[in-house]
Amino acid sequence: MNRTVLREVIYPAYRRIKRDNLFGFLAEMRRVQSAPPDEIRDFQWLRLKLLLEHAAKNVPYYRAAFGKAGLGIGDLRRAEDIAALPVLRKQDIRDNLDDLVAENCDKKYLHPDETGGSTGKNLFFYGDRRASAPAMANFVRMNEWAGIRIGDKIGTLWGPRFRVRKSEKMWTSIRNWVNNTKYISAYKMDTETVKADLAYLARFEPDLLIGYPSGLYRLAEVAKDRAPGRPKPKAIVTSGETLYDWQRSLIEAAFDSRIYNHYGCCEFGAVARECAARDGLHIAAERVLIETLPLATSSSGEEICELVITGLDNYAMPLIRYAIEDLGSVTWEPCSCGLCLPRIRSLSGRVYDLVRAPNGNFLGGTFWGHILKEGVDRFQVVQEKLDEVTISVVPAGEFGETQKLYVLNKVREACGAAMRVRFDIRDDLPATPSGKHRYVISKIPIRK
Repeated sequence: MNRTVLREVIYPAYRRIKRDNLFGFLAEMRRVQSAPPDEIRDFQWLRLKLLLEHAAKNVPYYRAAFGKAGLGIGDLRRAEDIAALPVLRKQDIRDNLDDLVAENCDKKYLHPDETGGSTGKNLFFYGDRRASAPAMANFVRMNEWAGIRIGDKIGTLWGPRFRVRKSEKMWTSIRNWVNNTKYISAYKMDTETVKADLAYLARFEPDLLIGYPSGLYRLAEVAKDRAPGRPKPKAIVTSGETLYDWQRSLIEAAFDSRIYNHYGCCEFGAVARECAARDGLHIAAERVLIETLPLATSSSGEEICELVITGLDNYAMPLIRYAIEDLGSVTWEPCSCGLCLPRIRSLSGRVYDLVRAPNGNFLGGTFWGHILKEGVDRFQVVQEKLDEVTISVVPAGEFGETQKLYVLNKVREACGAAMRVRFDIRDDLPATPSGKHRYVISKIPIRK
């Protein structure tokens, strides 16, 4: 399909049929993202205040929360004041699902959804169908930061969806055609399948390639030796997992393209993305408010903070001060790209993706990736005790006693002599049902 015809004729007609005002939301986001920070904060606060008023009046869970905190809506005069409300955790949603749904919400706006369950336990919740247009507008706006326009071809490497109704499959096919998008599965990544996927993408010639870092890394491993038969996208977006430096280097080199790291989730959609400056991820402040709650301090003095997110679009089931179980920090300092939106300066991964060492240090995937380069195809680090980790390794060639001793010494340098290391040499490390790969799994709480 011709990009210009899609951009100028088919896509606008599709939005008119849906009657969802996507272009109005898009124009607003383009304006707000370049406004002075104080104006962005004011815009964000006005949207947050409307949501809080709605929740306090119409959502039983929040009506009770306001009452228990002794708060009236007039007591909240700025965004920071919502710290008086309790943090909403995943177990709270499981325990109070019905009470989190707005009493005045027409049931036709409720969209049943669930997270993939990184910790092995899925979370069911309701989205708001009215939020789909601003969510899509935000996706379009973020693609523009990478030079991608409506109508450009998008190749997506993603986990398969299960239990999809036939009617939903039909509408998904229509939506993918209108968005000029082709999907390939991230679930099966053996060499022959990857070669076939690369050939398919090369024929499709995507302008934008989207995928999990682990899946794109696997594509890149095969693509780096196949110059004539590999796709050459204008930009690459990584999402769904923590992106590590060693992954970024190989993926960008293999496809001769630039990565724009993306942060999103089922509960809120697209939350933040890198710009060309690559100095943090710009937050969609028109759609979400992000707070940071200190959890612990490492032995080097680094503060480790949990991200707490409030979605500003979901009136059907508001998620206010929701602990997403991710780690990071936020800054409003100016970015050289010219966008004035706040940024996630550091995105450290999941709460469960940091090994806590006996000496007080915290080690994420970057550390493990650096020490597990030689002779390693894939790895996974699992911590079930404070003083012990199990490192599962799929060797790339030989991973013998010399490599094990090197890793052991590096671990003890970082974690202290009390840390024990068990090696588990494997033929394979299967992905999760969603197609993701978890490099680090810690069952030791960050907070002491």
